[in-house]
Amino acid sequence: MTTTDRSRLGSRLQMARGWYWAFGVNGDPYAMLLCGQDDTPHHWYEQIRSASDGLFRSRSGAWVVTRYDTAAQVLRGPGFTRAAGEAAADWARPFLDVRSAAGLPLTAVDELALEYREVLARTGARFDLMRDLARETPVHGVTARLGLTGEDARRVAALLRSSATALDARLTPQPLAVTERTVAALADLRQQAGPEAVLAGAGCEAAANTVGNAVLATLRTPGLAGRLAEDPDLADRIVAETLRTAPPVHLEVRHATAGQTLEGTRIAEGDEVVVAVAAAHRDPRVFAEPDRFDPDRFDVDRALTPPPVTSNTDHPDGLEDFAARHAAAALRALADVLPGTALTGPVVHLRRSPVLRGISRCPVEIKDF
Repeated sequence: MTTTDRSRLGSRLQMARGWYWAFGVNGDPYAMLLCGQDDTPHHWYEQIRSASDGLFRSRSGAWVVTRYDTAAQVLRGPGFTRAAGEAAADWARPFLDVRSAAGLPLTAVDELALEYREVLARTGARFDLMRDLARETPVHGVTARLGLTGEDARRVAALLRSSATALDARLTPQPLAVTERTVAALADLRQQAGPEAVLAGAGCEAAANTVGNAVLATLRTPGLAGRLAEDPDLADRIVAETLRTAPPVHLEVRHATAGQTLEGTRIAEGDEVVVAVAAAHRDPRVFAEPDRFDPDRFDVDRALTPPPVTSNTDHPDGLEDFAARHAAAALRALADVLPGTALTGPVVHLRRSPVLRGISRCPVEIKDF
């Protein structure tokens, strides 16, 4: 099946989403998580954690990991691969290789902070944090680092925005028009900007959400904005805690390369294992007061024992580093104004975004801008 077969593709997308809803309302919390209809996913994570003494087997076919030790074993061990098996649904196949693309361009935080300051200077006192700052800065940075200017830069920037849903589309059926737009954008990015641009759309979206989550955590934690204004280096620890509580990628998909045992459960070769990274980072057996945002649980070198699990081990595509650098740069750029910054409306989250947990809108105002 190709995306030009619109009727068949639309039917497959609707059918898959319908099955997830059916599984979910009949007691499958992972299926409800895939439906992506909640602002916060943590109640589903806790239901998955408590649903089984071992791994949770979703009716979608995936094994789901929420415990820290097991998550680290899957993401850091040799027995699992990011490469997808042949059993992937046809509607998901165009997105399977996004994270196998070349790594994202990494830029020094100080240089990125200058870019955020330049964009901030154009926003005015009232603006949308996501639309006007968090999403624009990474996209323009990527086009510049690809050496693009003028119409070429504008065209690739539009493609990066259109491909932003690729990681979510791998697990959650998107509307037909969104699916077609994302597939077309990925193909055009490969042709116009090379394979290194394929991951960039999802990377820019992950960076934008990490910026948004870091800023929101700073605004919502009493006294933290003032501390950041006095010590901009605190940005590194705020970002480290943001990566723990709201990682750039909430769900990491792996496939077993051989039969093995996890948490007393036998996993067959080729089985899909999904690590709920944000749930593992809130494992109460490992992290004290796991739901509390506390940058002081990290030392000055952003080290935490035990460390948060990461998707980069053996799969170094740079997505997490890319997102972390943007968040640290944005906090440094905003450090002086965050004590006088306030939300002016509700924070709106994207739907069907269980992987990136996207933020759609975040209206803010800076006093004495």
